[in-house]
This record gives sequence, C-alpha cells and structure tokens, in this order.
Amino acid sequence: MSLGILVFLVGLFAVPVVLLAWGHKIRRLNPKSRRAFWGAVIGHCIAGTLAVTWGMIPPETWTPDETLRGFFGLWAMVTLPLIGGIGAFLTAPNRK
Repeated sequence: MSLGILVFLVGLFAVPVVLLAWGHKIRRLNPKSRRAFWGAVIGHCIAGTLAVTWGMIPPETWTPDETLRGFFGLWAMVTLPLIGGIGAFLTAPNRK
C-alpha cells in the first residue's frame, strides 16, 4: 500500500471518527476550540467534494505527471481539515 492510499484511508475513516469524538463534547469547549472544530468539519466537507470530483476524471485523460489529481484525490482528505481547523483557531477573536 502506498503512502497516498494510506493517507486517503486515514482521511476517509479516521478524520470523521476524530471529528465525531471532538464534536461530542462541543458544548463544553471554549469558543476558539468550537470554531476550530467547525473549521475542520467544513474543511473535511470541502475535501470530500474535491476528492469525489477529481476521482471521477476518466482514466483516459490521466497523465503520468498529474499531481493535482493525486493531491485532491488522496491528500486533501487529511490536509484540508487540518488547514480549516488551524486557520479557524488562529483567526478566532479572543473573548473572555
């Protein structure tokens, strides 16, 4: 199994389980953590849509040096939730 396939499987199965466990205690979290949670959920939804869209490209049109299909089809399921969660956490206002 290649690293890309392993990352895709982690993004497909492990990330939703982590988000489910994180969301289970969302009412007890501070506002910054709540915002990071929703950023990660939105990032995962966008990544899933991109993975399905890029995965539907017919094999006849693939080229050997096609990197965008590999990123959006395999790596986006892990990286976009991380980017969304971290970005939302860092841009959240500091409220007391």
